[in-house]
Amino acid sequence: MDRYLMLEDGTILRGAAYGHKGSAYGEIVFTTSMTGYMESLTDPSYRGQILIFAFPTIANYSFNQDQMESGEIQVEALVTKDAHSFLGAGKPGEEFEKYLSESGVPGIDGIDTRSLVKKIREKGVLKAWISDRPDFPKDWPDPMERNLVGETSTSDHYTVKGDGELDILFIDLGAKRSLVRKMGEIASSLDVVPYNFDLSKIDKHYDAIFLSNGPGDPSHESLGSVTEFVAMKVEDTPIYGVCLGHQIISIALGGRTEKMRFGHRGSNHAVTDGQRIWITTHNHGYAVNQQSLSGTPLKITQWDINDGTVEMVEHSEKPVFSVQYHPEASPGPHDAEWFFDKIKERTVEYYAKKA
Repeated sequence: MDRYLMLEDGTILRGAAYGHKGSAYGEIVFTTSMTGYMESLTDPSYRGQILIFAFPTIANYSFNQDQMESGEIQVEALVTKDAHSFLGAGKPGEEFEKYLSESGVPGIDGIDTRSLVKKIREKGVLKAWISDRPDFPKDWPDPMERNLVGETSTSDHYTVKGDGELDILFIDLGAKRSLVRKMGEIASSLDVVPYNFDLSKIDKHYDAIFLSNGPGDPSHESLGSVTEFVAMKVEDTPIYGVCLGHQIISIALGGRTEKMRFGHRGSNHAVTDGQRIWITTHNHGYAVNQQSLSGTPLKITQWDINDGTVEMVEHSEKPVFSVQYHPEASPGPHDAEWFFDKIKERTVEYYAKKA
């Protein structure tokens, strides 16, 4: 059965249908990861987006629940070069297509993903429509205007007990499961709250506050209360974050963010502090504007080797720092696991000096 991928610039591509029998709309982006497709598909940071796998071969190995970064597939649809070789050829492919169908996520295969990725690199991210008929939509609304964090953040306040030393408030902006697990390892108690939790009513003093990853625009109006909370608590509480959390911390302390031409998505992005290099996992379409940090208490301590994107900021006086990438990986290399050790060390050091 044929399926069509239509882009807002007028492009129509025909491919083979798989997964859910339906249509999908979103911002089309690409990942350069060669493996870890189930981790990517279930990553809440992909909400509102149609995902292209730049690596051609997909669905060639089995997956299990431990690989899932949330309770459902988060992408709106999937674009692949060669998934059909495996969809009917054994258990991995059959499981994959069944899960897509049950999740209401359509896929389109046989697409020249190399050419499509090149187009996005040249033109920037585009809005896209996938359908079983080559009919263009009348409107092309911006998926990033949706409250994507509200669609992916936990709806519950719950506590994770760990073997660590710290009592941490974890603000879930669309967190990956692996990030919650990694933070739980350094905490004695990890209080996870939704993004819209009434933070003004928190009367408990936590050892630290952590802001998670998540989808969408960091300047979205739905995140205003979180940004204000960070600005208020920075004087007396260590604050850390990754991805969307990193961007919100930067905004709260005087910086601003901007949409990237085509973003960073994949598990092979090199970042540096000028002395050494780490290979890291990325999934973001927004970044902190480097010039906007001038005059703020934040200093840039890591940047992307290829394009200079701000990858880590640290407060010049306070125990406050954050990274743009995913130190928990999943999928990807574990080069940046030191990030969690640094949270523990800086927090303990802060309270030891205050004692």
